[in-house]
Amino acid sequence: IGVRSTDKEPFQYRIQTGYNAFIVTNFALEHQVKSYLDLTWNKNPHGAGVKICVQNSFYTLSETQQTQSIAPRHAIRVEPFYEYKDKHIRLHAGVNIDMNIGSGELLSNVKNLSFAPSPNVQFEWRMMDDVFHVYAIAQGEYGVGTLEEYMGYNRYLNPIQGIKWDSPRAYTPVDAQVGFKIRPAKTLLIDIYGGYAYMHSACNMQAEEHYDNQGLAYYSLWQSQFQRWKVGASLHYHYRDIVELNMGGNYYFYQQDPIPSMDPTEPHFQENRVKGTNIFDRPNWDAYARLDIHIDSKWSVYSENYFAGSRMAFVQTYPDGATAITLAPIISLNIGGQYAINRWLSVYAEVNDYLNRKHDIFYGYKSQGIHFLVGVKWKF
Repeated sequence: IGVRSTDKEPFQYRIQTGYNAFIVTNFALEHQVKSYLDLTWNKNPHGAGVKICVQNSFYTLSETQQTQSIAPRHAIRVEPFYEYKDKHIRLHAGVNIDMNIGSGELLSNVKNLSFAPSPNVQFEWRMMDDVFHVYAIAQGEYGVGTLEEYMGYNRYLNPIQGIKWDSPRAYTPVDAQVGFKIRPAKTLLIDIYGGYAYMHSACNMQAEEHYDNQGLAYYSLWQSQFQRWKVGASLHYHYRDIVELNMGGNYYFYQQDPIPSMDPTEPHFQENRVKGTNIFDRPNWDAYARLDIHIDSKWSVYSENYFAGSRMAFVQTYPDGATAITLAPIISLNIGGQYAINRWLSVYAEVNDYLNRKHDIFYGYKSQGIHFLVGVKWKF
């Protein structure tokens, strides 16, 4: 619920609040209250303002978990910003000031308070109207340490770690990208870019096997620091209202920052973690392609596909100790179709992963494989 000003006023405001409940069966109920306050002043071509977001999380434990203790968690984001817009230049220059209160010490020695600034800068120069654009983006964020976010990494994680662990959230001080967009034809747009990111505390998955080799026991998270460079391109093509094609890909270069080994007696673990020879859970490249064809006003079909290179998984095995295992590349091919009965009602059918690849989402956690989906869409 909320209130907001009209777009006609030079001074605008928005006040909004909402509630969300997240349940982990037989463990806990997480209550989230998220509130926004936006204050903006505009006088063309200039603008300025501040955006404030407050997220409060409270917990109710199930009867079987009464021995655990869960402190409320509070996250605050304040972004003061300046904007400039004219026919050729668009600029948004802001600073995200993120604070988490109530659990965790990430950057501060002050107990129960974590402070993490990051930029929010977006720049675009339309040099030749709709033919050639140059742009730059520099953003960052400090993830909210909620149980919902923690379980979002992997639904098979032990929820106790999400409650007891001080910092189950990721911090990216900067994720920057520069590039240009060119439109050689009215129906074709090409975007070529490069980027750099520094991950101060990226979350990585660790699989723990049973000591008696009876399979996977559970998953846990650990955090790492690394730098990432990328180059990539995307393409958008359309022909009238009949054919639409979107495709693109990225290639990544990583540099792992030194991280002390948890157990210096395990040389293989120390080699992977300290020397930075392996980046876990992240591919060196990925690509996507989607093709939509509107046969007529009633029928349409599409193909949506995703590809990614191999990834390194961190696995705790017995009796070998910690080791790195290579996961196979991802090939996910999906097709579907839709029939519009009228303007507000349509039916659709999909065949997902029709090659039945069953790729590893994480080590020991495979995707569903080939599956079918039918449904009805109702617009109102």
